[in-house]
Amino acid sequence: MKLEDIARIANVSKSAASLALNGKPGVSETKRAEILKIAKENDYVPLRKHVKKEDLQNLLKIRFVACTNEGVISKDYDQLPFFKELLSSLSTEVSFHGHSLSTNTYPKENLLDDLIKSEGNDPSDGIIVLGTNLTYHQIGQINKKFKNLVILDTHCNNINCNTVTMNNYLGAFTATQHLIDMGHTTIGYIKGTPRINNFHDRRSGFKEALKINQIKIEDSPVFYLPGMEISLIQKKYEQFLDFTESCTAIFCEDDYIAISVIKTLNKAKRPVPSSVSVIGFDDISESRVIYPELSTVHVPIKDIIQEAISIIERGTQGNFAKKQVFVNASLVLRDSVKNINLPRRR
Repeated sequence: MKLEDIARIANVSKSAASLALNGKPGVSETKRAEILKIAKENDYVPLRKHVKKEDLQNLLKIRFVACTNEGVISKDYDQLPFFKELLSSLSTEVSFHGHSLSTNTYPKENLLDDLIKSEGNDPSDGIIVLGTNLTYHQIGQINKKFKNLVILDTHCNNINCNTVTMNNYLGAFTATQHLIDMGHTTIGYIKGTPRINNFHDRRSGFKEALKINQIKIEDSPVFYLPGMEISLIQKKYEQFLDFTESCTAIFCEDDYIAISVIKTLNKAKRPVPSSVSVIGFDDISESRVIYPELSTVHVPIKDIIQEAISIIERGTQGNFAKKQVFVNASLVLRDSVKNINLPRRR
């Protein structure tokens, strides 16, 4: 069988068939899976060396699952900058490795039942679950039921399971230390709501940075804002302004919060960073277009996805010890933090 035969059967162009077989973008995941299936069933042997017949035998079907609930993962979660980038990276990396990807969205409360049903109708070789908003109990349920499973964007200290997430503790510690290095000792903290594991870990990293610099946590004022939306702050507006006046810098648990803060302060004629410094977490695309550009913590999404796929691939080859992987985040310095250190005397 030739490439043009595969293209004809799949009802696509020869170039589209080539893209699918070579794991390159430009073909939908559904069509890619169809083309790979045709090639495998017909013992297609490519002429070019970088697609080997044995590789076709080892292609995996990977299922990605997101669980919706109000306030954290909404039905249109894939339009939020962080998750949009995560899904794009997942699709690219799965294709690059020559595997196929299917995506499902289930209500959080129906996760186990819906996943059992989907796997019964269309079994996969491995499952990647977005665990941002999942409880330990829910993770424990699916971990018992499915062998080759990876949980993204959270960790579970009390469950023997595979997880891959960013090092939230280190990222928050590093960001807070930067604020302190810039002379800030009265640092406000904005907590995201609803609370998720990532936020708790960031809070811990923040507190540790204060502790080792002998700054009392009691001196750090706290405010609460929605953690998954960008909007002007209207509820408790006066309290918010009072909060910003009580500190010289603000640590925000994610960029959605930080951008909301900057926009609200700009409108209130309290520009950042001259009135107060702001730092975020996640490094979403909007952090580079807000004025001033946001200093934040970069989450290496591509590395997280690569780790997850590697665990799935390994899981098809035998019994291995479960892994909980923390990928280190890094500080990105832009324009939203002011150095308030007093100049040294000559």
